Amino acid sequence: MEVQTALVLTIQLIALFSIAGALLLYLLCKVRGTRDDANGTQKGSILITCADTALGLQICTFFASKGHRVFAGMKDPVESLPAKLLRGWMKMRENSDTPVSGSVVPMKIDVTREDVLREAAEAMGAHLNAGERGILAVINTAGSVYRGRIDSQDSLQWESMFKNNVMGCLRTARAFIGLLRPTRGRLILLGSGNDDDGLTVFMATRNAVQGCADALRKELKPYGVNVVTLDSRGVPAESLFKAPVPYTISDEEGVPTQYSADVLTSSALGVIERALYDTRPSETYCLSVPNSKFQMRLPCRSSLKISASRADPKPIQSV
Repeated sequence: MEVQTALVLTIQLIALFSIAGALLLYLLCKVRGTRDDANGTQKGSILITCADTALGLQICTFFASKGHRVFAGMKDPVESLPAKLLRGWMKMRENSDTPVSGSVVPMKIDVTREDVLREAAEAMGAHLNAGERGILAVINTAGSVYRGRIDSQDSLQWESMFKNNVMGCLRTARAFIGLLRPTRGRLILLGSGNDDDGLTVFMATRNAVQGCADALRKELKPYGVNVVTLDSRGVPAESLFKAPVPYTISDEEGVPTQYSADVLTSSALGVIERALYDTRPSETYCLSVPNSKFQMRLPCRSSLKISASRADPKPIQSV
């Protein structure tokens, strides 16, 4: 074969391989883009351990609106009022002019039961996309509070608070740490709270959680998992774990009941967002954000308002 002919064949082969490579790259990008569009969640997954409370519901809807897939922990993810409220909220937003870019996946979670937590972790792994190695964060909103003086309070209430607030925190960390390691994700816990009258035992549990967070931070640092606490001073203790609040706009018969999940201000929700997104997160973030010299509470713009007819409490629809 002549040198000139060999050179021409070489150039043709190079051109052919270049075209094939470009075509393959185009197809890969096309498939990836189609998969991302079908998934509808570009920002990763977050677990809210308890969406049975108004606080949990508010955080779920906030991060779903930001484009995350949110796993919403509930003791009854099908028939409970919070589950119906979330489904109604998603349906309402899907039909609005600005549909939700994220999604909410109700999950059965009880932080006092290790078997339920293990099943939830396995179920969450099955929900992850092929490209997802784990979840971005676990935000533990589960807990309980009972107000009462130490000399008159039932010790069963003490045990309940320690079981939910402290042991629940540790069980949550153990159950979901396997989903946080691959992503170098974050474990976000409710830390210190208000030191009010009648909250002696509750504050003991919150201080214990703060100690757990400090110890977990050291243990999980080699894996790149950050442990962050949310200082809830300025937020009433009962508000952290209260159920969605029903109210009516009229006393007339047949007027639907609305439910509000407003617990945190828009500024406080922004603080949680920073705790999730900051490249180098602080160990503690304060939910009570001062405005100039004064502490101001502004109405939250991401409120959850769902209605149910008082004549038949089962149907849930958005207003």
